[in-house]
Amino acid sequence: MPKSRWNIRDAIKVFFAYIILMFIGMPVLVQFIRIIFGRNILNIIDNTSVILFLSFFINVLVCTYVFYIVKVVHRQSIAALGLSTINLPSNIKWGIKQYLFTLPFIIIAGIIVNLISSYFDITPEMQDVVQWVLEEKSFFILASLLFFGVILAPVMEEILFRGFLLPALKNTFGSRYAIVISAFLFAGIHMDMFAILQIFILGLLLGYVYEKTQTLAAPIIIHVLHNSLTLMFLLYFKFFLKGKVPLF
Repeated sequence: MPKSRWNIRDAIKVFFAYIILMFIGMPVLVQFIRIIFGRNILNIIDNTSVILFLSFFINVLVCTYVFYIVKVVHRQSIAALGLSTINLPSNIKWGIKQYLFTLPFIIIAGIIVNLISSYFDITPEMQDVVQWVLEEKSFFILASLLFFGVILAPVMEEILFRGFLLPALKNTFGSRYAIVISAFLFAGIHMDMFAILQIFILGLLLGYVYEKTQTLAAPIIIHVLHNSLTLMFLLYFKFFLKGKVPLF
């Protein structure tokens, strides 16, 4: 895979744009929708659907910006982002093995966080997407949530964090620090203090696998697998435990 020509300043621009779009752009877009279609539009169209669509739209914009920096500004192929199929079967097989080895540590991290929370009598707050899955009754919206969470989000997040951010950090800090920093930012962007340790461990694994394989194929498959398992448990809690997520 060709060495990336983009740098840490390019990465800062992208993530600054992402934060601006998510925390300022999304509320503005919601208000724009209300102005164009009427203030009652969110009563007609489910609020979850609007937020899901806008989240997807923003992620597409950010990924497009990444492609622009790579292709136009630095004149590199998108293969520099790790978007290639080199040694695809063996890389995926090896990546899944690494995930299965790491999964117990992710589970243990979750148990530790829940035990600490219980000891201090702190009730973990659910992420919005978790609450939506548990409470949503519309099959179409639930299917859209699952598709976004299992397919679209892993692909776009891997392009941003492993394909784009990790090489930029690597050029400045070296491989090991780049993996740690990218994993920390990956955990932080999810804004869930009770899951930050688990997501951080997952981020370390994804960065390590990307560095070893030099393609996004294995990290994407691992990310898809992890989100699929998580959503399978959520659906089990939704339909068999009446939406009650047990704490360890």
